[in-house]
Amino acid sequence: MSGTLGREAITRRDDGTICDPASDADWLDWVPAGALRSWCSGDLVVDWLAEYGEQHGFRRDDQQPGYQRAFDLPRFLMQKGREFERAVLADLGTRWPIARIAERPDQARSLAAAEATLDAMAAGAPVIAAAVLRDPQARTYGVADLLLRSDVLGELCPGALAGDQLELPISAFAHGRHYRVIDLKFSTLALLKDGGLGAKDLDDMAQAWIYNQALGRIQRYTPPAAYVAGRGWRQGPDRGDRCWERLARVGRDAFVRSRDQDLGDIVADGLAWIRRVRTEGAEWRVLPVPSVPELWPNMKAEGDFPWHHAKAQIAAQLGDLTILPRVNAELRAAAHARGVTRWDDGRTSAGFFAIDGAYAASLDAIISVNRDTGDVVRPARVLADGGAWRTVAAGEAFVDFEFAHDMDDDFQEFPRKGGQPLIFQIGCGTYRDREWRFSQFTVEALTVAAEGAMVDGWLAHL
Repeated sequence: MSGTLGREAITRRDDGTICDPASDADWLDWVPAGALRSWCSGDLVVDWLAEYGEQHGFRRDDQQPGYQRAFDLPRFLMQKGREFERAVLADLGTRWPIARIAERPDQARSLAAAEATLDAMAAGAPVIAAAVLRDPQARTYGVADLLLRSDVLGELCPGALAGDQLELPISAFAHGRHYRVIDLKFSTLALLKDGGLGAKDLDDMAQAWIYNQALGRIQRYTPPAAYVAGRGWRQGPDRGDRCWERLARVGRDAFVRSRDQDLGDIVADGLAWIRRVRTEGAEWRVLPVPSVPELWPNMKAEGDFPWHHAKAQIAAQLGDLTILPRVNAELRAAAHARGVTRWDDGRTSAGFFAIDGAYAASLDAIISVNRDTGDVVRPARVLADGGAWRTVAAGEAFVDFEFAHDMDDDFQEFPRKGGQPLIFQIGCGTYRDREWRFSQFTVEALTVAAEGAMVDGWLAHL
């Protein structure tokens, strides 16, 4: 536990020095808890683009020609995330009073809001929403979705506290309870055997971990874990469709096997990276060759909104190796060490990347067809499995189903996961009398009845 605790921990470091940013320049050294997404996914050029992209002539995805908001999935998911948070609070509000701290995004930096969070904790509020937390030692800050009093969390999800000490011998508060961080995510949690999250959710883990550290300083006790709550969960063969049935546990001492690092060390490295981008990044360049190795784009990383188009543009001009199937950032680093930086380098091949088995032939074929000026479609004549496809079946159709998943949840069934998975489009092709015919069927509305009518029409067509 740190040397500075309680109210002083909001503005003082462990050595007692005051750390209370008052100007934009002061805040440059502070990092929001949610800023490590690209660090966690290994897609560091996105952080540089966010700071300097427009200065270098790159456009955000939502500023590209032809952009249509209706087809912007990341924006849709962010909106659903906000609706999910409102549904959670509405549900909790039927059982406990809720103390809400931040009402606007800019209050994440408000000292008064951070102090109001501590005041709500001292008063014993069962549920604290939009809790403003600061950690002047790590120089991190943010708005935690929820702080739940320990007894409330135990009632909501008893399994979350299994093995943990609830009644502390020494408490910072007269009511004798402590608080735990709950981060809310509009997703189905993919839980590991130990109840934690995997590498693909590393950014969620990092954010919850940062909040937990800040919380520990002001309540004089750092809980052994923070948590992530989702729409539902899956864990091995088990499934659940209720928010509070199982939470993802983010241990204070969590170890991330895919990085071979403690989560705390990953966070520290990520914070250092963000500060480095802010202080040094103005002098960096991505073209014609990245001036620092971290700016090579990672085309295997997702979650690059709103800079996916710009990242792809950079990767294309660089001929980046991660454009190739099966070639990730680790294989790229090994290739760079051997002097190969572009996919169209004559030395690139499956063998060069030590890729073997079933993927080797397809990778070599892809490199070959893109490297030379020969036939675009290869092979010119299909010889494989001729006995099967040369004999035309009496009745045969080639069908593709397009699904709308359950993401358009109206949360009327909360805490049970809502939304209706539907087939919204069917493409059907037939080959008869040496002629290819294609028909397409689309629902009139995203309803079960409309789906049934579309399927009936397709079956009648067949």
